Amino acid sequence: MRMKIAGALAVGAVVITAVGATAEFPAQADVASGLYAGVNQLRQSCGAIRQDPRLTAAAQRHANDMLANNNFSHRGSDGSTPSARMADAGYATAPSGEIVFWATGSSATADAALAFWMGSPGHRAIILNCEFAAAGFATASNGTMMTAVGDFAAA
Repeated sequence: MRMKIAGALAVGAVVITAVGATAEFPAQADVASGLYAGVNQLRQSCGAIRQDPRLTAAAQRHANDMLANNNFSHRGSDGSTPSARMADAGYATAPSGEIVFWATGSSATADAALAFWMGSPGHRAIILNCEFAAAGFATASNGTMMTAVGDFAAA
């Protein structure tokens, strides 16, 4: 079993990639739903974050890219940034934030992703930022590895 995770807070923007939409790799709807529910449980003092299909599309794009290209970073293999992917999906607002996760085997779960994110100060800050009112969560899986992305935005 191998697990690697990464996340960062962008200057002027916070992006979280989301789990659950379909695309070129099978998405894991149960994992995406678990991420959304888990984030909302962690954000009880902020109120529920609403799902936005545009942010989900941006998250799915990056989850697919990470899996297809073994590119485990916030910068896409095409050079795209989280805010550029959100704008390309029709959601151009700031601030925004992104969190990403990848794992294999029994670590490829929503609970593992949430535990990692909450153990990382940068990821935790994004999840608990009450300024973020919308999010999209997406996963991609090739049967061996799963990637997860959460995109968050203020408006």
